[in-house]
Amino acid sequence: MKAALTLVRHSLRRRRTFLIVGVLFLFAFQIFMILVARAIYRTGGFEELGSLMPNFLEQWTNMVALSFKGMVLFGYSHPLVELFLIAIVIGVATEPAMEIESKFIDLLMARPLPRSAAIVRSMIVVLIVTAGAVGSMFAGQSIGLRLFTPATADAPGLRVSLYLITNLALLILAWGGIALTIAAFSERRATAVAICGFLAFAMFVLDYVGRFWQKISTISKLSPFHYYSPFPLIGGAHLRSNDVIVLLAIFIAGSAVANVVYARRDL
Repeated sequence: MKAALTLVRHSLRRRRTFLIVGVLFLFAFQIFMILVARAIYRTGGFEELGSLMPNFLEQWTNMVALSFKGMVLFGYSHPLVELFLIAIVIGVATEPAMEIESKFIDLLMARPLPRSAAIVRSMIVVLIVTAGAVGSMFAGQSIGLRLFTPATADAPGLRVSLYLITNLALLILAWGGIALTIAAFSERRATAVAICGFLAFAMFVLDYVGRFWQKISTISKLSPFHYYSPFPLIGGAHLRSNDVIVLLAIFIAGSAVANVVYARRDL
C-alpha cells in the first residue's frame, strides 16, 4: 500500500494544474446555474417554460425540474457535465496504458514493487478525483445558494443534493472501473481513451433512446447511464439501492479484472 500511495502522489502532482482548473470550473458552473435560476425566477420564466414543454418531456424530466430548485440542481444532470466528468476519470484511469507506452513502467518494475501497485494507485486516484469533482460542485452550490437565493424561492434541500451527488459520483466511478479494465489490456493510451470515449458515447445514446423507445428499454439496462436518474431525485424520489449496487459493482468488478489482467500481461 505504501508503494501505491507513493504513486498516487506522483500521479496527482503530474496532473495538478488540470485537476485544479477542472475543480474550479465545476465550482464556477454551479454558481452560474444559480445565477441563471435566480434571473429566470425573478422574471416568472419558469411558468412560461412549463406551459411550452411537450407532454413527453414533462413526464420524463418531472415538472419540478422547471423551478428554481430544479434549475439549481440541473448542473448535476447536465449531459455536458456528465461527459466532462467521465472524460476526466477516463484520462486518470488509463494511466497504466500511458506508463507502458512511455516505458515508465520499466522504471517502476526495476524497483521492488508489486504489479498491483499501479492498478491500486489508479483506483485511489479515481476515487480522489471523483470526490474532488462532486465536492467542488456541492461547495459551489452551497455558497451560491447562501449568496444568491431569492427570499421567496424554494431552495433544494440537503437530502436531494446528497442523493444527486452520490448517484453522480457512483456513475463516474463506474466509468473509472470500465476505463481501468480497458487500460489493463491496452498497449497505447490513445487506443484505450478512444475505446472508452466511444463506448461512453454509445452507452449514453443507448440509455437516452431507451427512455423513449419501449422496444429497447430492456437493452438500455446494459448502459451505466441507466442507473443514473437525476430527474426523479429532483422531484423528491429516494435514491434507489439497485442503482447504487449496480454502479458500485461495475467499479469493483472493473478494478478486479484490471488487477488480474495487468498482473499476467506482458509489460
